[in-house]
Amino acid sequence: MKCLVLALLFVSFCSHATFNYEGEVKLHFTNGEQRTEKFSLALIREAGSYLFYVGAQSARVPAPPQKYALSLILQHDREVWVTDFTDQPLQAFTLHIADYKIVLKQDPQATTARGKFILQFEDETYFFSRGPAQINFKLEPSGIVDVEIRGMFKPRR
Repeated sequence: MKCLVLALLFVSFCSHATFNYEGEVKLHFTNGEQRTEKFSLALIREAGSYLFYVGAQSARVPAPPQKYALSLILQHDREVWVTDFTDQPLQAFTLHIADYKIVLKQDPQATTARGKFILQFEDETYFFSRGPAQINFKLEPSGIVDVEIRGMFKPRR
């Protein structure tokens, strides 16, 4: 019995989550298909290193990462590639993670936006600039502390 208690204590000290966000992403593909999937962002301390999980992928890292960058690539002003979500082109997505909601969609009224794609985050709207865009999740060992949009700009009002 003592061995079991000691083993459980050892496991709880050696392997524990520093943060674990269970979210979801709704994907709208260019072929008309729609799919909702779980999307997690987690950091687990284990045996002197950390396991960092993003969606279905994971990596062992020596220290907690300071950020996670989700890349958005607009191709030919017709489709967006987000390889951390899927290996197919997207027309739109909605990501819910922690207390954040991020929406990419086409807006027919956004005539000055490349491909009429807009990204909505909090109360702001963003358009694609040149090159890939990034949604940067700034991290601390306790979790997400901020989200920044890079490679996009806010249109004039």
